[in-house]
Amino acid sequence: MHEVNHARHINALSQKELSARREALHDVLSREGISYEAEESSDGLTVNFRFTSRGKNSGYLFTAHYDNFRGSYGANDNMAGVCVIVDLCLALERLNIGAEFLLTDGEEYGNTGAEMYCESHGVKDFDGVIVLDMCGYGDNIALRLRGRGNSFRRFTGYDILQRNNARTVKYLPPGDDVIFRKYHVPVLSVAIVPKWDVQYLNALASYGERLLGMPPEFGMILSQMEITQTMHGGPKDSPEFVQPEAVSRVYSFLLEAMTHEAPQKSKLTEIFRRLIS
Repeated sequence: MHEVNHARHINALSQKELSARREALHDVLSREGISYEAEESSDGLTVNFRFTSRGKNSGYLFTAHYDNFRGSYGANDNMAGVCVIVDLCLALERLNIGAEFLLTDGEEYGNTGAEMYCESHGVKDFDGVIVLDMCGYGDNIALRLRGRGNSFRRFTGYDILQRNNARTVKYLPPGDDVIFRKYHVPVLSVAIVPKWDVQYLNALASYGERLLGMPPEFGMILSQMEITQTMHGGPKDSPEFVQPEAVSRVYSFLLEAMTHEAPQKSKLTEIFRRLIS
């Protein structure tokens, strides 16, 4: 059986000019047979792409930003995430699983697309939002959960984490997740990073949210992470550095989570969680 290359659109989508990225995104969605709505801000500066998979409603919104840091190809940040979104929509459609998909504009410059979406739609109606960012470089899936944990049991159960080399972390660089959290919807941020960067992420989490900002040590640790070279116009944020196996790993993890029953928490586990919370 021929294995699908889930990063097959990365070269076409990784355009430096925003207008070219939008046109490439239109071409990819049309070629894949995905009907979408382009939602534009009143000033015309922000354009989101919104589409759905038809089927039994899962209650989830999957989102990734498609805009780029000025002057960069934005391949890992974040067209790799867009590639995952496109193929996940196609797969869920075939399996009769309904979900909503959103490709946001303006994440790099104030999260304008996510804000526009939340102001225009009933985002609180979703059981949870899954935000994909940096999904094309590395071998360890990193998940950051914000809000009700029950919303994402199917994604964070021990067995699925083990099978997919995934783990929960307490820090990932902020993105559109901050907007969805402002609207009080549970958010699961999804990225993939090199193995040793997981330890850096855990170290960064220890600094917490500080009123006076992050200390210099925070920036020093962040600069040591390999994944930072693939974001915000870094030297590896171009198509040749996107790893198809990384994109496929994220896609496979999300598809498995959506097609298997969520594990049920035992009463003992729930009692223990309440005791330590």
